[in-house]
Amino acid sequence: MEVLVESEANQYIPFTLEEVNLDFQVIGPAPSDPEEVEVLIAASRKEGVEDRVACAEGAKLKPVVMDVESYATLAAFELIREQFPGGAADKIFALVDIGANAMKITVMKGDQQTYTREQAFGGNQLTQDMVRAYGMGFEEAETLKRTGPLPDNYENEILRPFLDNLALEVSRALQFFFTSTQFSEVDHIILMGGGSLLPGVAEVVAERTQIDTVMANPFAKMSVSQRVRPKLLLSDAPSLMVACGLALRRFDP
Repeated sequence: MEVLVESEANQYIPFTLEEVNLDFQVIGPAPSDPEEVEVLIAASRKEGVEDRVACAEGAKLKPVVMDVESYATLAAFELIREQFPGGAADKIFALVDIGANAMKITVMKGDQQTYTREQAFGGNQLTQDMVRAYGMGFEEAETLKRTGPLPDNYENEILRPFLDNLALEVSRALQFFFTSTQFSEVDHIILMGGGSLLPGVAEVVAERTQIDTVMANPFAKMSVSQRVRPKLLLSDAPSLMVACGLALRRFDP
């Protein structure tokens, strides 16, 4: 199977096999031909893997498994979906991951991924707006954004325009989804990632899209250790989806 996967992988991966780390998972018999099997291939540039291994080792951790970020997010999403009545098996969810430089939209129907898109819009734009408005360095603006205190005009002149642009980008992404698939509606928007921690973001997105919008919290039904501060965990939960999904990772026997 490994030899067959490597021979087939060349046509799907835009790099030579010497440049990538490759793994696969057998999904099961192909619906179109029971004599064939469907295989999921995961590939990453070796330099990307090596950078993350070095980061883990620098923290005195021993890397054992490297996973795919999007798959970790989907693993954590199962905990989100269970929070809706009946597990929302027939509902359509748009997962909006707002990162520093990009916003990733993944649409799920039940436990099946039906669409994904990435747009060049992220939290760094808000930081850059602060740099221009207040004449400070990027690192200083990033710290101020997270810890305050913020200038009096920040909310109305800096934050609100950014949130309006963010909501517009979410709306545009959903329009791309509607025009490129057979679907015409989304039942729920789930916000996650560091950019979703900004105050008021869920309300602005809901107002713009007219879709129920909630913050991701994969820990909602978990028992919490006494060493964890629940209020802090709740505030950080949307940015911990990938970490939670990695912790949930299952291993083959």
